[in-house]
Amino acid sequence: MYPGLSEADCHVAQVRYQELHATAKGQRRAASAALVPSGRVGVMETMQRRISALVEPGSQLLQGVRTQKTRDHAAAPGTLALSE
Repeated sequence: MYPGLSEADCHVAQVRYQELHATAKGQRRAASAALVPSGRVGVMETMQRRISALVEPGSQLLQGVRTQKTRDHAAAPGTLALSE
């Protein structure tokens, strides 16, 4: 075996990065949903923020499913693995 990072090490690092990224997005979403509109913030901006806070988790879920489906397809026997 060659010295350096193994494929498993890279996979663990990728999973940890995705978890940290998801945590950060959740924190940003919670912060934006908790904002109290001031007199200068219009109703439309407030609604857009709240709708975005509601839609973002679904978007992330779909992106994760799409990524997993791509990985599963690439890992299937008899298929070529393409780099992302």
